Amino acid sequence: MTVSASLEIHEINIGQGDSILIINRDLAATKKLITAAKGVVPADPIDYMPYCVANDIPLTGTVTKALLVDGGDDEYGGNVVDYMDLYGVLDGTTVWRPDLMVAVSHYHDDHMAGLRSVFKERINPKKKGDKVVFKERLRPGVVYQSLPNSKTNPKTERFALFQSDVDVASKATGKNKTKRVLLNPGGVDSGATPARISLGTGVDGIPITVSVVASGQSVNNGTGVTAIASTGKTVDQNDRSVVLMLQYGSFRYFMGGDIAGNGLGPGGNFGGNAVATGTKKFFSSAHADVETTLGLGLEVLFPATAKWLANQPKFVNPGYATVVKANHHGSSSSLDVHLLGTLQPLLLLISSGVKSRFHNHPTQQVMNRATKAQTATWGLHKTLKRLADSVKVPNSIAQIYVTEVGNTVKNVTFRANLYTAKIMGDIVVRPVDETISAIQAATAKGQKLTVQVYGTGDLSKMTDPGTTLRDTVTPNVPVSIYPLGPFTHSDTH
Repeated sequence: MTVSASLEIHEINIGQGDSILIINRDLAATKKLITAAKGVVPADPIDYMPYCVANDIPLTGTVTKALLVDGGDDEYGGNVVDYMDLYGVLDGTTVWRPDLMVAVSHYHDDHMAGLRSVFKERINPKKKGDKVVFKERLRPGVVYQSLPNSKTNPKTERFALFQSDVDVASKATGKNKTKRVLLNPGGVDSGATPARISLGTGVDGIPITVSVVASGQSVNNGTGVTAIASTGKTVDQNDRSVVLMLQYGSFRYFMGGDIAGNGLGPGGNFGGNAVATGTKKFFSSAHADVETTLGLGLEVLFPATAKWLANQPKFVNPGYATVVKANHHGSSSSLDVHLLGTLQPLLLLISSGVKSRFHNHPTQQVMNRATKAQTATWGLHKTLKRLADSVKVPNSIAQIYVTEVGNTVKNVTFRANLYTAKIMGDIVVRPVDETISAIQAATAKGQKLTVQVYGTGDLSKMTDPGTTLRDTVTPNVPVSIYPLGPFTHSDTH
């Protein structure tokens, strides 16, 4: 059986920050490129894209639709642009890209500021006295962002620049204008219906959609919208993160931005899983607990399958996500045990790194919660029918993948134990189309969903001699079209 993968999820390594590129790839068009370049067409279509990258075959014209979620901090904006060029989302010349959408989780620099380089190219002065010029580089088809709120919008230059860039793109002359979609609190279109982003279809015409399940410090609870109260006097932009759930058949990918949970017992975190209160590093009191309400909402919005019917996705437990991108880079007050118990993921990705201010991510508490050898079972949150932690579910995580992790920061050793997590650089996740198709057609339980993961091994270059990064996993020798991996994982539907 040949193996293919239409959907690609790229967790771009941009140090301390977030940037996720989601691509729906036209595999037939990719094969044509290899043939035209007189290459050797791989036997399995899942290898087409990595083959092109490894052999310098431009992937332009192979992207059906793409979604960029966040762009990292400003110093990494160029990296994001180069990455999109490499994987065929941009071609280096065309400004109007109607099949590319951009979503901003929230207005902190490590998620938003890099988008300045995506929208505009900085042209440095050629001679003394000339001014810096910013030339339009990209005009995406759609930009998704939280509904502006004069009371909560940050008063930062980076936010103003982002708003200005989108204004320019949305007011362009002619028909090629960016559509700006302002997401309501809770991410709803109307009632309890989540706003949805379409990424076209994959195998067998199965749709690839992204649902907005939280926004503006409000959560879709399945029947309406619940606003989450702040814990401090000022608004924390993390709490206002846009939360997304991608679904392709029976595969799901969860993106929670920088939302927080409780970090302590009410979130199901005990012993080594709990935030260390009473220390200088205890900041959870500044964050609102979005995760608890969100977990309840996810179980309603994404219920377990009642009956296995052909031509339908299948899910064993409510709220399930195959792959989870850790909230807030693995902060100790985020990714509570209760939320893990709802999502029950097969894989966990963590976007972390080092910049001038090191946030000590990922934290030991999150590594403990997610590692089976440390936490074999997760308690579930309270509902009308159960008490908190009265029901335990097995830890379902088969592997943790991390972009990069500090080794020493300003000559101080970062001692977080990663256990068996793999450091990958850029992380590429691809569900196998044939397993998506088989589950969709099944009328009985027992079908396997397979996900392939590989890494590039690319880490940030540290300029501070007192700051170093930990090594990635051992690269392939001899070098293949996959620098690190690929690794495959399966769960049962």
